[in-house]
Amino acid sequence: MKKMIKLMLVLLMGLSAACGKKDDQIEITTEANLETTESTETTTEETSNVVESAYGKAEGKIGNIMKATDLEFTLNSARLASSYQTITPDAGMNLLILNITTHVLQNGEMKLYDTDYQVQWGGTGEEDYSTPLTYRDEWATAPTYKRYVNLDGVEGMFPGEAILQPDETITADYVYQVPQGFNAFTLQFQEFFEDESLGDRYIVSFTADMQE
Repeated sequence: MKKMIKLMLVLLMGLSAACGKKDDQIEITTEANLETTESTETTTEETSNVVESAYGKAEGKIGNIMKATDLEFTLNSARLASSYQTITPDAGMNLLILNITTHVLQNGEMKLYDTDYQVQWGGTGEEDYSTPLTYRDEWATAPTYKRYVNLDGVEGMFPGEAILQPDETITADYVYQVPQGFNAFTLQFQEFFEDESLGDRYIVSFTADMQE
């Protein structure tokens, strides 16, 4: 997946709006008739929160479970900030902190990269998207990308890449640099398979408020 990341970046720019076990099932200890009712309501609520692709694209919002072929992910929260632990943005920029949960659905292990989740705003140009600050590329052209940010001592942030086992889940912060004056964004995930073919695209639209 990593070796073709530049192709993915170009594709996403051109497509505008671009660890542990599963939680144990909650036990219901009410009377039998109430147990059946509550179980049905819980199942309905969980099902309605899952978003799957239709005609090559899926669109969701914060809290939705975006179900792809090999994984499912949820954008838990989003906020803008002027700093994140030791990280500060460039002049005229804010930090966008996204907390994302990823759960592996495939049978084999999966390598997850920071660039799997990109953010977009405004238009579809190079100035309108960003990859996480953990991604470093000497050929990067996006002005919102900070190449030499100091990540020493930063905890809770996705490390750049991680190997996940089947049925494993990871929740972490992804930190991006975005222009000041924007608070409406999309989080974009593009399926990209080992045979270098592209799958469906998953888009989560959200707004983020400034929090110091």
